[in-house]
Amino acid sequence: MQVGKYLENKQPIIYRTFVRSLQNGHLSHAYLISGNPGTPLLEVAKYLAKSILCDNPEPLACNNCITCLRIDDNNYPDFIVLDGSKKTIKKDEVGSIETQFEKTAFESKGKMIYIIHLVENMGPEAINSILKFLEEPGSEIYAFLTTNNENNVLPTIISRCQLLRLKLVNRQEVIEDAVNLNVPEEDAELLSYFYNDGELIYDVLDDKEEKDNYEDAKNAFKDFLDALGQEDKREAIYFSQKHIIPLVKTKESARFFLDMLVEAFEDMLNIQQGKSPILKSYATILQDLSSKLSNIDESLIEILKDRNFINLNVNTSLLMDHLVLSIIKEGNDGNK
Repeated sequence: MQVGKYLENKQPIIYRTFVRSLQNGHLSHAYLISGNPGTPLLEVAKYLAKSILCDNPEPLACNNCITCLRIDDNNYPDFIVLDGSKKTIKKDEVGSIETQFEKTAFESKGKMIYIIHLVENMGPEAINSILKFLEEPGSEIYAFLTTNNENNVLPTIISRCQLLRLKLVNRQEVIEDAVNLNVPEEDAELLSYFYNDGELIYDVLDDKEEKDNYEDAKNAFKDFLDALGQEDKREAIYFSQKHIIPLVKTKESARFFLDMLVEAFEDMLNIQQGKSPILKSYATILQDLSSKLSNIDESLIEILKDRNFINLNVNTSLLMDHLVLSIIKEGNDGNK
């Protein structure tokens, strides 16, 4: 993803604000980057942080100098990233940053930077540690924190940071940008729910592991829509357990699958209200299901509820089995 172009074209206020601060030497010691799920928070945080260290900023990180390449290769000791999207960030991880940054910087630039992605996913003790660190930052220590929900971030953290808010790009624009990069329209529509940038969608499909999880989820999603359309409930349940649940075998594919279902059920509600669906590639089957299924709103609530369990230590197969049974029973009870 070309983050510089994304910022300049899609987030011009953040772009101009940071460029001006960098050029005038008036950088804040802590930034909180806020954005809805799907916005490239971590990518933006890394890029802005990298711009502080870049050998040849133009005006932000060039991505070609030795420093930029070393950071991209995770080979720059004064640049640390904690990723809360993978797991809860614990006190000892924050402590390792504090311990390392209490010492003199390894690199000759003398600047040290840390990123905490999704600060809302920090444990209580970790939050207390980072608060103390933010209160008394070193003169050349810079923090970049990110969040999907400002309401879940302590006011004491927000008050110590300069807030940068990423605005959502229109979803149809994201789809068009992805299609212009030769992403199939079906994939662009589905993935625009997850990623609020066309180039980021392209990058996901270019990553084998991400693409495999997505393809498994997409195949399960298609089969499940077909199963929902079957008149015989028992046959639909058997088909789902035999063909669909085995495809959704990782947490990543389960997240994709559940969010695709959210998209589909939201579109069915839109169709019932006379609105056009976002998933135009699935318009025919969604139109059919919207007239056949009852309790679409209750099913959507169940999907959203089970989506919250994915990050917990639950058995993915059992969770999917429960969800499939719930939706098929609810949806088919009132078939017309």
